[in-house]
Amino acid sequence: MDDSNYDEFGNYIGAELDSCSSSSSEGEEEIEYDEQREQDQQQDTESRSGVYSSDDPEEKAQNLMTMMRRVDIAQQSPQVQQSQIVLHEDKSYYPSAEDVFGSDVEVLVQEEDTQALNEPIIAPIKTRKFTVGDEDDLPKTTYSKEFLVDLLGHPSFVRNVAVVGHLHHGKTALVDLLVASTHEWKEWDMAAPMGTPVAKMAKPNQKAFGFTDTLQLERQRGVSLKCAAMSMVVQDSREKSWALNIVDTPGHADFFDEVEAGLRLADGVILAVDAVEGVMSGTRRAIAAALREGLKMSLVITKVDRLILELKLPPADAYYKLRLTIEEVNSAIVSSPHGDHGRISPELGNVCFSSGSYGWCFTLESFARQYTHRWSQAVDPRDLAKRMWGDIYYSVQKRTFIRKKADPKAPRSFVHFIMEPLYKIFAHVTSEDTPVLRPVLRALGVHLRASDYELNARLLLRRVLGQFFGPPSGFVD
Repeated sequence: MDDSNYDEFGNYIGAELDSCSSSSSEGEEEIEYDEQREQDQQQDTESRSGVYSSDDPEEKAQNLMTMMRRVDIAQQSPQVQQSQIVLHEDKSYYPSAEDVFGSDVEVLVQEEDTQALNEPIIAPIKTRKFTVGDEDDLPKTTYSKEFLVDLLGHPSFVRNVAVVGHLHHGKTALVDLLVASTHEWKEWDMAAPMGTPVAKMAKPNQKAFGFTDTLQLERQRGVSLKCAAMSMVVQDSREKSWALNIVDTPGHADFFDEVEAGLRLADGVILAVDAVEGVMSGTRRAIAAALREGLKMSLVITKVDRLILELKLPPADAYYKLRLTIEEVNSAIVSSPHGDHGRISPELGNVCFSSGSYGWCFTLESFARQYTHRWSQAVDPRDLAKRMWGDIYYSVQKRTFIRKKADPKAPRSFVHFIMEPLYKIFAHVTSEDTPVLRPVLRALGVHLRASDYELNARLLLRRVLGQFFGPPSGFVD
């Protein structure tokens, strides 16, 4: 720098400078920058128009690749990102809740904190505990009520079941059978069986029947009007205890809404069908409702005693009648719009035979267990039960099961092992011949008091069959 061109204060005092040259150079640079920018914009426009307007596919592809390359360069270049203008509302000063907690966490934003200071942010899981109220107001049971309360606290040991069926098909009588086996019900033990609704309507205040019929109108009419639910502890054939929440539903068509409400509370369905009447309109309606709710069904053929005492069918004809009833149920399931259900058959373990009036209930496996237990046979009851239904015959000479009927008079295994012994018990008890009856019952393992032999035939028959079949463990299975 030449100091002679500046004074002592640093002001320029030298010759005049040509300001046009500097301004012209700056202008030229601005013009060149504007021209370059216009040229880039023109090339960009031409390339875009070339992509959409060019007829040459190769030129289209080349222009498209050029555009994509420019976009990638712009995204990857930090200088370009720094030169971009970001609006105030688009700026992110803090990370969002999704970035902090993740997309699977629900975040609730409130204007003010409504949570108390003594309440934890994440509350611990509360375990619901049932308690027993005043036991004086509860019926006496054969089990401890505290044990029932403890079972209800374990969902894996709880079963919610709804009993559905046609009108007067023995639904309430089936529940009475379960209640009589788990409760101290002296009226049921001392009263004679009333198999028909007309006999029950003659004594509306009789406490020996209709444990779940709590309304006075239900007892006067002899029909259930409302759903009735109750809890009890039942045991299966392996003596494992279960908490059973059973719902007794009406069978009349006018109260089918009660059936729908009961099905929504249940995890499974017990379909009660009269052995004499078979499948009726109410049965088909109940099957359709159960399938619509996606519930599994088990069949209970009730009032089997009517085949013996009322119709007086031979054992072989009684077998055909029971088989026809089961096939009608399967046909009703298949013909239902929601007929996605497995087959119902006794050898599959989902069919039970019962008589609520006389207090007995059995399945093929539970009856087979009678043979293996009383005669100490080294046979699996499940394998024996599979051979007790269908076209399977028992050869007395060979002591084996065969599928081909060698003798025209040979009975099926179900008739030979189940129906004929059952008919013989009915015949011996109803004959009222005490000297002959005593050794027969002693051989069956049935021990009665001396006063029991003086009872009438119906009540004595209930006592004998109740001891012979025992608790309804087959129903629980």
